[in-house]
Amino acid sequence: MESFSKEAYQELFDAAPDAVIVADIRGKIKMVSSKVEQIFGYPKEELTGRDITFLVPDHFMRALSENILKSGILFDVKEMNRVQDLVARRKDGSEFPVEVSLRPIRIDGKHWITAAIRDVSEKKKMISELKNSLQALERKNRELEQFAYIASHDLQEPLHTINSFVQLLGQEYGGCLEEEAKKYLHFIEKAAGRMSALIHDLLEYSRLGQKAEMSEVDCEEVLQSTLQNIDSLIKSSGAKVEAGPLPHLWANKTMLILLFQNLISNAIKFGKKDVIPEIRIRAEEQKHFWEFAFEDNGIGIEEEQANKIFIIFQRLHSRAEYEGTGIGLAQCRKIVELHGGRIWVKSEAGRGSTFYFTIGKRHK
Repeated sequence: MESFSKEAYQELFDAAPDAVIVADIRGKIKMVSSKVEQIFGYPKEELTGRDITFLVPDHFMRALSENILKSGILFDVKEMNRVQDLVARRKDGSEFPVEVSLRPIRIDGKHWITAAIRDVSEKKKMISELKNSLQALERKNRELEQFAYIASHDLQEPLHTINSFVQLLGQEYGGCLEEEAKKYLHFIEKAAGRMSALIHDLLEYSRLGQKAEMSEVDCEEVLQSTLQNIDSLIKSSGAKVEAGPLPHLWANKTMLILLFQNLISNAIKFGKKDVIPEIRIRAEEQKHFWEFAFEDNGIGIEEEQANKIFIIFQRLHSRAEYEGTGIGLAQCRKIVELHGGRIWVKSEAGRGSTFYFTIGKRHK
């Protein structure tokens, strides 16, 4: 095999994406790439012959693994070929984080060590900023959850008072009031009822995921509990709900019941006029998750509106057309995401909708 000249090796090192240092088994630097000069600020001549640990701050030397570099002793090959997080020192004395990967090589019968060094200052900065952002986001979420709870609790009290006085006013003075006044009382009562429902749903939304215990859940039981919860709605609409075999999941049962309930209730609520609502539920096993489908024969959704419906308070219809708070499908998305899945819809206006969601399998 043709031997490489020192100049040829130098060209190879200079072409490497990382800074490269070649040292003998005693740790004495023999060659460095041009990137070493760039990141450390030393010319090659000042580094050649010096101990490689010269580039590491004294106070950080204790963090070096004893098996990586021992002066006068052959490098332990078993400890190589892995990345080490270290701190390096530039010529101006400034310190910066690096990743170092050591590799043993043999050239012309001699043992050498190559150290590939990467400046990870920007990487560490980005990780730190991301960590700080996540911590700030967690704090904001906790603050929002606390605010939602306090606001919901405090707002319910005056609403109860309004409802109580409206009812008392109707009972005590109903016979004396004109039809226009009775209509106003009815509007007040309806508005207070909507506000109460909205506050309740907001509180439930903010609580989703708090101390959610997971266990093995039979989705057949989830469906039966759901149907019992909305029995009056099913009977009043004449809705037909059919389901294929449903799996056992590692999940939170309460949240799954709420998920099923929202999807079935929506399918009934957004049914076509003078058409009996039909809902078909199926689950298909995939490699890493179960995929559920809730198919209905309702009014459907315009394609451009499909992504909006999972956003909280997004409504595609007025309250005069369809009652609701605009939180139900946002709850569905939050529940599915808390279980590591995703939710989406395929629909066509006038031809019904199919809501899909995935729930991951438990990893044993």
